[in-house]
Amino acid sequence: MLNIILALFVFQPIEVHDYDLENGLKVLIYEDHFAPVVTTQVHYRVGSAYEPSGLTGISHMLEHMAFKGTKKYGPREYDRLIEAAGGTINAFTSLNRTVYYAHLRSDRYELELDIEADRMQNLVIAADEFAPEKAVVMEERRLRDNDPYYSLYEQLNLTSFLYSPYRNPSIGFMADIERFTRDDVLAWYKKYYNPTNAIVVVAGDVDPVEALRLVKKHYGTIKGRGAEKLTFYEPPQRGERRFELEKNVMTPVLGIHYHTVDIHHRDFHVLEVISMILSYGLSSRFEKGLVRERGVATTITTYHSALQYGGSFIVLAMTQSGISVDSLEGEILREVERLKREPVSDRELDKAKNQALALSIYEQDSPAGIGLSIGWWEIESGAWENMNRYPEEIQKVTADDVMAAAQKYFTRDNRTVGHLLPEEE
Repeated sequence: MLNIILALFVFQPIEVHDYDLENGLKVLIYEDHFAPVVTTQVHYRVGSAYEPSGLTGISHMLEHMAFKGTKKYGPREYDRLIEAAGGTINAFTSLNRTVYYAHLRSDRYELELDIEADRMQNLVIAADEFAPEKAVVMEERRLRDNDPYYSLYEQLNLTSFLYSPYRNPSIGFMADIERFTRDDVLAWYKKYYNPTNAIVVVAGDVDPVEALRLVKKHYGTIKGRGAEKLTFYEPPQRGERRFELEKNVMTPVLGIHYHTVDIHHRDFHVLEVISMILSYGLSSRFEKGLVRERGVATTITTYHSALQYGGSFIVLAMTQSGISVDSLEGEILREVERLKREPVSDRELDKAKNQALALSIYEQDSPAGIGLSIGWWEIESGAWENMNRYPEEIQKVTADDVMAAAQKYFTRDNRTVGHLLPEEE
């Protein structure tokens, strides 16, 4: 039955109206009249991976200051206006992009187009607003420092990536946050916030012709300036790396990182399937074998991330009471080694592929979700159309592909292992 459902829904490629304005702005419009709602998003091609040493966290700091207003809309006006119109507004910063978005009724989405177009060119970044907001960001950084699980994840990236700015946390390092100034943030804004470096996504209950007219109305006169295009590279890892962290935790936690591939590589899809095989669902190998049957862990999760300039395969696991982190590591690595020696069965492979496809559907089950997916694929892969190829590429994955990828990437020399341990008395 699941195969029939997937055949009906997954293999229908989405249609996106794709436009390039004269000022360089990319406009992507997705029409869906299922519900009278529209999400409007601006995706800027800048994030923590663009930040040099000394300025880590500045993209996130700018995201905060972007809500402090322009001459047209004062501080805290954005939330008030959108909420008064019955919508929600927010933003986030990641490695390769900063995204601002709002969800509104379909007869009111022009409000967000107006707000974001104004924000793109007229931010004030007032000095009297900067210091208090920087204090807010510094408190966010302290909270993360006090989160032992975040600390493990951050140290895993810092130890795995020695050269690539993919090692940068999106919030930045405290030493940098403390030092950068209002002028630093203003310069960052002027460098990256302009039409040439942005994508506007409009998704939901819209007429594409009218939506394009409104986008041109609000964005068409903004001058494009462009921004430098950066290329990041991490040399191959030569030898296993290990570290230990001691934090205020009751139970040890294990983190394992393997370098993988960028989003353009064929093995991207194979590794997506491997992640499903290992940890997605009650019948996955880690959940069934190590959590429920052998009882060596309370949770085990895998994450596969393939971006523009590289990828990561991460395993995070919490030990069961009475089980040492070394024992859990050994059990996990034995399961990983099994992928190299034994072909997965047809049934297990089909299940994993169906899970990967189902997950991609769930991520696109609303205008907001599909809008974020469109923007992500456009920035990370260079073309939103690649999201339509994802189902076909997942279906192509074979048992031999799984075995070959495991042999290629899950090696000792390509591995970083971190142990989060309870503080000693």
